[in-house]
Formats: sequence, C-alpha cells, structure tokens
Amino acid sequence: MRFIDEATITVRSGKGGNGCVSFRREKCLPKGGPDGGDGGKGGDVVLMAAERILSLFDFRLKRLYEARNGDYGMGKDRCGANAEDLILELPVGTQVLEQHEDGSETLLADLTIPGEPVVVCKGGDGGRGNIHFKSPTNQAPRRADKGWPGEEKRLRLELKILADVGLLGLPNAGKSTFLAAVSAARPKIAAYPFTTLVPNLGVLHDDEGRRLVIADIPGLIEGASQGQGLGHKFLKHVERTRFLVHLLSVEEIKDDDPFLGFRLLDDELSRFNEELGRKDQIRVVNKIDTLEPKAMKALKAKARKAKLPMFFISALRGDGLEELLEEIWRRVIALENAGQAAVQDKAI
Repeated sequence: MRFIDEATITVRSGKGGNGCVSFRREKCLPKGGPDGGDGGKGGDVVLMAAERILSLFDFRLKRLYEARNGDYGMGKDRCGANAEDLILELPVGTQVLEQHEDGSETLLADLTIPGEPVVVCKGGDGGRGNIHFKSPTNQAPRRADKGWPGEEKRLRLELKILADVGLLGLPNAGKSTFLAAVSAARPKIAAYPFTTLVPNLGVLHDDEGRRLVIADIPGLIEGASQGQGLGHKFLKHVERTRFLVHLLSVEEIKDDDPFLGFRLLDDELSRFNEELGRKDQIRVVNKIDTLEPKAMKALKAKARKAKLPMFFISALRGDGLEELLEEIWRRVIALENAGQAAVQDKAI
C-alpha cells in the first residue's frame, strides 16, 4: 500500500430529532393531555487511533463523513432513539487540525494512544416534546422544540510516524540496507537516489522481550528544510523519534572535509526545527567494506582528530552491526529509565 501521510476531510455530526406534538386519545380519555416525547440525540463524530490502520489513503478517497440524525419523538411519551456515533479509525500518530475560514488551523487532537476516543463534533440534542410545555394555564400545548443542529468541521489529518529511533542520511547512505540487516523489514534497495520514497519501519527485539521501532526516513538533501528533494514531507517524521541514527556513506567522505555530510543534514534539521537539531544522535559511517585497511585506519584517525564519536559499519556485510545495536539498545533503555524516574519524582 502506498504511504499517504496527509488528507483533508469534512465531518458533520448528526442533528437532534424533533420533539413531538401529541395528545392522549383513548376511549376513556377522548381529550387527554399532551404526551409528545423528546427527539433523540444526533450522533457524535469520534476519532480513534487504531494500530491496524497504517495510512491515510482511504481518507484521500472519501472526503465527507456524516453521523446519523436522532429519531423524532413520538406519542405516548416515547422518545426518539439516539443516533449511533460515527467512529473514524486513524493511524496511531495522526495529528488532527481544524481548518478555519481565515486559513488558520487549530490542533484538536494528537492520536498517540490506541483506542482512546476523541470527540471532534458533538451531535445535536433532541427537541423537547409538548409534554414539557403543559402548565395550569395551557393544558393543551401545541408547541415542541426542533432538534438542535449538529456541528461541521473541516479537518486536516497529518500522520507523523511514531518510532523510537529515526534513521537519517543522505540519499544512498545505506539506510534501507541497514534496516533490512537488523530487522524483518524488506525495503526497496537500489543504487540510485531516493530509492526510498516512503518511510519504512523495522522492529527490533531483544532477549528480554523488549522491542523498539526504527523508522527509515527517506533520503534528505541540502535544502530539505526549504522543501528541496523530499523536504518537509518527511522531516516531520523525525520529530517524534527519541534519537537519531545518522548514517554517512564512505562515498560522501572528502579529504578536505571528511564529515561534511553529517554537518549538512544537522544544519537542515536545525533550520526546520531548532529542537530537532538538538536531538541526540549516533553517528555512523557505512559501507566500510569498500575501503582498504589502510584507508580505514586513516578514516578512524580523522574521526578521533575531529573529536566525533562514531561507529564504522558495513550494513551489507554485517561488520560493526553488533556494537552499534548494543549502543542503540543502551540509549533506549536509558531513556525509558529516565522517563520512569521522572514520573516517580512527579508523583512524590
């Protein structure tokens, strides 16, 4: 399925049912009092994150979603049935923004917890039947309320991938090969730029039953923060990751400035979002299988001279992967422990 990360839809909640004007008419009560029931409530529009939904593709095909109206009230003091709510299931990680007529947007919900409902349009209440309008001076009221209208909103849905680790790098840095080597993911791999046109997810498991998700973010280029290449379309997916694994191919290393490729994407991250630019990174040089031992030794010496801690791997051959994965797990566990400690401190 093609990954769709944005869609715009219109949602309408249901109108409340009208109240009823009715009077009791029985053999022994030819002129009985009012007995008109209330109208039923219109259905709400409810959004809910579901793990089984992976993209917003269906919401690009259908743009209008309407909940049912409440039923009308009836005689014999019978109320109309409330309409069922309209529940729309969205991918986990979807942000819901309301679009206003002046072009501005308001964030209504951030669907990060599966199964948690969010009401974005409340259904209208049902109208009161004429039984409510009886008084000593008006024994036969012929008044009933109409049902209240529902709400209508135009929503922009934006999916941001939820992953523990973001895999970042210039085109052909070897990210897809790395993801395929360490997980069961099978991304498209080829020797030309932008092989990966959609974010791929890989899941890693350790011996203790823990798991983490790695998102392979499509190749970024200089100017990505201004929308060049795949630009803004995928930079937003990096925002939710805990930290980044930044891959640089040995093919991008130049003698005069060997680690320029790292700084280039660091600058793009900072321009797009300053907080994103400060996100913790593990720097990795990939494709060392193409280097002679002498060149490999010289490259490591340059890294020490630049005081840049980094790992050297061959995702294709498997060199250095075990040490890199140990560091990834170490950081994930440290972040989890820090988060739990912060929650305990807040509780105290």
